[in-house]
Amino acid sequence: MEPPSASPPELPDLLPPLVKRPLWVRASCVAGALLCFALGVVGWLIPVVTGLPFYAIGLLLLGMASSRVARWINRLDRRLPRGVRIQLRKWTRRPTHP
Repeated sequence: MEPPSASPPELPDLLPPLVKRPLWVRASCVAGALLCFALGVVGWLIPVVTGLPFYAIGLLLLGMASSRVARWINRLDRRLPRGVRIQLRKWTRRPTHP
């Protein structure tokens, strides 16, 4: 049994930055991200629809298309509390152990 002062194991990255996708998949992700960002702007203009989920989905789609954005998302993810990071992995069905 581990001592109580041992730190919990580090969680894996939310978006793997080294996934090589074909050009058409990356272009589709960018197009979907642009559409989500446009719907997010519409969500801010029309009070019935909220824009934040569209921005989050657009950012994740952009992270799937660009390794630079994926690294940025992972860096921001490491700043979150551990409980929030575990919940994000449950929602995205990513494992919580390396």
